Amino acid sequence: MSFPDNATILEDPWCILFEGYDPEAEGYREALCALGNGYFVTRAAAPDATADDIHYPGCYRAGLYNRLVSHVNGEDVEDESIVNLPNWLPLTFRIDDGDWFSIDQVEILAYRQILYLRSGILQRDIQFRDRQGRQTTLREQRFASMAQPHLAGLRLELTAENWSGALAIRSALDGRVNNNNIERYKHYNKQHLELLEVNVLKPEVLRLVMQTNQSRIEVSLAARTQVFVNENRVESEWIPDQENTYIQEQTQISVAQGDVVAIEKVAALYTSRDPAIASCIEASHKAVQDAPGFTDLLGDHQHAWERLWMRCDIEFEPVDYLRVTRLHLFHILQTISPHTADLDVGVPSRGWHGEDYRGHIFWDEAFVLPFLIYRFPSIARSMLLYRHRRLNAARDLARQHGYRGAMFPWRSASSGGEETPRYQFSLFSENWMPDHTWLQHHISVIIAHTVWKYYTITDDIIFLCDQGAELLIEIARFWASLATYNEECDRYEIRGVMGPDEYHTAYPDANTPGIDNNTYTNVMVVWTLCRTQEVLDLLPNSRRVELFHALSLNQDEIDQWHTISQKMYVVAEDDRLSQYEGFDRLQPLDWQQFDEERVNWVLEEKGDDINRYHVAKQADVAMLFFLLSVPEIQALLEQLGYACDRTQMQRTIEYYFEHTVHESSLSHLIYAGAFAKLDCKKSWHLFTKVIHTDLAGDSSGEVKNGIHLGAMAGTLYILQHHYLGLEIHKGSIYLNPSFPEQLTHLRLSLQHHYNDLEIEKTDHHLHLTAADSNPSSVTIVYQGEAMNLEPGVSRSFALEEI
Repeated sequence: MSFPDNATILEDPWCILFEGYDPEAEGYREALCALGNGYFVTRAAAPDATADDIHYPGCYRAGLYNRLVSHVNGEDVEDESIVNLPNWLPLTFRIDDGDWFSIDQVEILAYRQILYLRSGILQRDIQFRDRQGRQTTLREQRFASMAQPHLAGLRLELTAENWSGALAIRSALDGRVNNNNIERYKHYNKQHLELLEVNVLKPEVLRLVMQTNQSRIEVSLAARTQVFVNENRVESEWIPDQENTYIQEQTQISVAQGDVVAIEKVAALYTSRDPAIASCIEASHKAVQDAPGFTDLLGDHQHAWERLWMRCDIEFEPVDYLRVTRLHLFHILQTISPHTADLDVGVPSRGWHGEDYRGHIFWDEAFVLPFLIYRFPSIARSMLLYRHRRLNAARDLARQHGYRGAMFPWRSASSGGEETPRYQFSLFSENWMPDHTWLQHHISVIIAHTVWKYYTITDDIIFLCDQGAELLIEIARFWASLATYNEECDRYEIRGVMGPDEYHTAYPDANTPGIDNNTYTNVMVVWTLCRTQEVLDLLPNSRRVELFHALSLNQDEIDQWHTISQKMYVVAEDDRLSQYEGFDRLQPLDWQQFDEERVNWVLEEKGDDINRYHVAKQADVAMLFFLLSVPEIQALLEQLGYACDRTQMQRTIEYYFEHTVHESSLSHLIYAGAFAKLDCKKSWHLFTKVIHTDLAGDSSGEVKNGIHLGAMAGTLYILQHHYLGLEIHKGSIYLNPSFPEQLTHLRLSLQHHYNDLEIEKTDHHLHLTAADSNPSSVTIVYQGEAMNLEPGVSRSFALEEI
């Protein structure tokens, strides 16, 4: 049997459809169909499931971490992880004295799972037969409220097709959870929660209160369950039962053949870190008690999603890719929404959809925030404030390593300290390997780049004065103290670091980790030093004087930044840029001989070291061409005294593309952006691969551990910044399109300096429309000429002219 309207759903670019139940794909679907609202995310585990080899229920509050000490590799090590919170989903039933319903224990006659992107609803339709031959149709719907971020809803609707009898219903809150999502963390302690209290507040309402065992954050979860038969509320006796951190209620009703039974569960999640509450325990109780019914809650939730889509939807053709792009947008907004702005959180690399990388914050703001800045500047600002609040921690980290300024950590969580683990466990050799990726100090140039991007798009001079300038100054100060002067070549060098390529953590047989003069790092440091000097000139004189005094900044230090920005060393060999000093002298490696993805792990298992070989894990030098325009890169290199024309740039990108394994989800993405202005055909080919990174399946087993948020957002970055060619310079919008011929239509809306603008690309024209309500005109620059787009005015340009 199949459901009759599957074909319609398949054609709808707002729906993601999975047909058939596949236990092996369940973990992948749980992450990809997870629902969230910027405050918390719940994985799409079946409400009848517990954690096992097939299912992994998970609920994560944004930025809620806890530290544990584990004994690994003969040492006590401490790690900080996002915490898997109590499961609010458990809801199941049984007919007469049969088994409690489990998707894995019945004969499935038909099954489909639909993620409705427009409304933020997950639906499962199941027709099944139990061991007694009783046939039932089950529809499950759930949502994490985008209107009321502490609430979520779950509804089961059962139709008794060929049976009558007693239906027992069981609803529970399950605190028997730990962090078990990641196999390579199996040697670490995983129990983060301890019980505070459990309550039956009144019939139909349960509450479970737990606390993290180190950070001492209280977590209160309450739930209300109601039953309806043929749309009529059923009042029945609920019998509670509790076993330690698990509490349930059970009731029983009579069902006749053909009856439709609806079981509606509304849950509320609060923590002691939430703003504007006196007690998370009282808040969760009140929220559930005052919550309207499932249908009304769902309506408010749908309206909230409508408002988000009005601001940020993108349309483009070919339409085959539109659905996937909306899925990417959907997960960005579930991870970082207007509800996130009041929380002290950063941009997690895997969303809040699983436990990979322990929920840590890396450099993914580089890919995520540029899209949000144009549509939700207050959210983007809050992500930058996450960095500013940890500026003192970054200063401490710099001092510990003998540097000045602020050394931001490669992996960050609650405190802003370095969270990169000391060791990584290899699933191939089962050996512990030192983890030197904390040497990726280039994270700070991403912070600087995002601060600058935020200011140029929003014109938020208050942020620049109060937080942005201080961030840039301390980052510039760090790089100036790390750079060393080489008298022999009259150049400044940056030694003992890592670039984005995580294969190369050291030179072959070296006693200390780190490589020298990574081209991406060195050039972006020059960019950062230049922008910092520019920011100082933008500040009001009074604020500039304050910062000079507060930070003990003087003109001699600024002059040093200028000198470094004129004399930075860049490695160039054979008419192309080199990844880092000595990279081109490494041994060649036929990496395609390895079937496994982790080439470094395979070599380590054989007693070899990836540091010996001339092969990269992911895009490195190409990241320059992803972040900066070709003219910007040329200007920076010319400033340093290096000539690099477009041919040399293309040669650089092509060379390293062929010498890269592309293990990272970001690698093809970065190359798609890098090739956009140099080889548009190749760029589009890579874009079509990247856009299906998570939706294409989970052959590597990684998506079940969390989505790849940076790669998802990066596809939007390419559409907006590389293909449309959107840039901001001195308050003006520059459009320099480079559309692949397959991209026949593109429409998006954005906000610049409080002005709303719609941009649409058709077959041969680019149309720009300024909103009637705009407070001022918008300056558009094309072909080197500027024009003002007044409020309510539209202009069209032949693409050949741009």
